Amino acid sequence: MKNIIKTGTILLIVMIILNPLSTKAQHSEVKRKIEKDMEKKYADPQRQKGKAELEKITYENDKRYKDPTNKVQATVSFEETDLDKKGKPKKTMVQKLVFGKTGECMVMNEGDKNETWMIYNYADKANYIVNVKDKTAMKMPLINMQKMAEASAKIDAEKNVDGNSSSSWKATGETQVINGYNCTKYVYTYSNNKHYATMDMWMTKDIKLDLGDNYMFGARLNTYKVSANAKHTEMGGGMIVRSILYDKKGNAVHQRDLKEFKKSADEQYFDMSKFKVKDIMDAL
Repeated sequence: MKNIIKTGTILLIVMIILNPLSTKAQHSEVKRKIEKDMEKKYADPQRQKGKAELEKITYENDKRYKDPTNKVQATVSFEETDLDKKGKPKKTMVQKLVFGKTGECMVMNEGDKNETWMIYNYADKANYIVNVKDKTAMKMPLINMQKMAEASAKIDAEKNVDGNSSSSWKATGETQVINGYNCTKYVYTYSNNKHYATMDMWMTKDIKLDLGDNYMFGARLNTYKVSANAKHTEMGGGMIVRSILYDKKGNAVHQRDLKEFKKSADEQYFDMSKFKVKDIMDAL
């Protein structure tokens, strides 16, 4: 399993958080889903073991993070662009993934009025959803994040990389230097998607980033029960530098470009002292 994760780590990340079909999920939807899950599982007054179940997820009783540190610090930033019918940019957003010393932070809509941070802090044993403009944050236990992440990855994989024989990755043999990186082009053909036909994916092996021993979404990456899809392995791993999504008419509708990569992280993303924090556990 560890070797599979090492070769497919970046692809796993892409499926879960940097997929162009899923990055449009908004902060309010994520927040509502997590709140609903917490209330349904732990705050239902009809559950005979409600109090006992609630005790299992307190921060103090989460014993998993004896070593709450990420082995590798890194920052990966993508520029997401929605395109109009003529292929011209109509909306641009910046999404960032920061691997800090004690957690990771997903920055959605960086620099926008709706900028939101999703933080997984293993020292605090907590997940934070931060509204940057309002300087507010919601805090909740990390204890269920691994199962939620595995379920999310499985759903995305089934939606976007299905097992249908008519869907596949194809190596084109084309090469190009994009943003300073030597890239190879692959094309994915969708079989069961109502809106999209193909996706061009430009991959580079110039970037070396082994995150297998890092935490992500509540557990070490190399412990997850989700491996890279067999169709992905022919791509040989690597980092996606550019992806272009096409609709059924062959029009480019969305483009993602690697904007920044560095092997360091700004720890300000994990400092909650600047925000008014509301703990969801106080409401259960």
